[in-house]
Amino acid sequence: MILLSVAMLVILVFFWLLHTKKIVLDIWSIAVFKSQNLIFKLPHEKKLDKVTLCASDILDVHAEFVADPFIIFHNSFFYMFFEIMDKSSGKGIIGLATSKDGEEWKYDRVVLRENYHLSFPYVFKHKGEYYMIPESCEANQVFLYKAKNFPYEWNKVNGLVKGKYVDSSIFYYNNKWWMFAGESGNLHLFYSERLEEDWEEHPKSPMISNNYNITRSGGRVIVDSGKIYRYTQDCKPNYGSAVRVFEITQLSERDYLEEEVNLVLRGSNRSTDWNRDGMHNIDQLKLVGNNWLIAVDGHKSENKSYLLWKLDRVFVKVFIRKKKGCIRVEGFGK
Repeated sequence: MILLSVAMLVILVFFWLLHTKKIVLDIWSIAVFKSQNLIFKLPHEKKLDKVTLCASDILDVHAEFVADPFIIFHNSFFYMFFEIMDKSSGKGIIGLATSKDGEEWKYDRVVLRENYHLSFPYVFKHKGEYYMIPESCEANQVFLYKAKNFPYEWNKVNGLVKGKYVDSSIFYYNNKWWMFAGESGNLHLFYSERLEEDWEEHPKSPMISNNYNITRSGGRVIVDSGKIYRYTQDCKPNYGSAVRVFEITQLSERDYLEEEVNLVLRGSNRSTDWNRDGMHNIDQLKLVGNNWLIAVDGHKSENKSYLLWKLDRVFVKVFIRKKKGCIRVEGFGK
């Protein structure tokens, strides 16, 4: 009788948890399209009607979502680096997809994993070498990686700045390296003459304070025809709502001025769309002429049972976690 009562109690608690405690999951996906111009305004909705990459495309780990795309063209192929949220660890890792034409994409593999969360894999080329600055806020430092065997093997070169900075965006302008980094509603700016070391914070940094609308990077900083454009997330009313673009009109070791250009990405607000509830990253790769390849992400929020979500993660971690794609990183700090 006692055992029956205990069993009934357990069942009641289970069903109570199943139906009452909920979790809101932001399911991110990626879309890629071509444009005849840089994105300075909301793209036509037809450009965003097709998902290019989603969690179900990931084959070597159990993904909850994919986000933060960045594209490089190398040896006649397009390479897209992006965040994968790994269910087994609950942390972000960096994945890779490839394409011959920029239109049809195929998932390849995980290329970077650490024991802390990674996202926003800002990949760029300098003097014939490829580098990456992924977000590593959880490690309390912004790290620079260099490709040992592009695009699959990456060495950690150095820590550039210490602090809990998110979505660091680097660019080269006027014979200096510059890097934006977000931190709790503040926009910080650093600069250096050398990529791998000697970074200093701008005397006016933080450039913007206590503002969650325009201080977290929303993609690659574009330097084109002598002009600089900063893309930033709008985290109001919620994280990942939209992306805005600013033109930087004055930049030196002493001064900084910018002005807003436009809203460029936002959620569709249509119930069935993959990007219904917001968008928060854009990368733009210049092609022949003034054509551009554009990669963006967006999300749909879903209410799910917290119990089922937790059980799913535990099941993946304990029973079916795969080792394929677990990349060990050599170099600095190892």
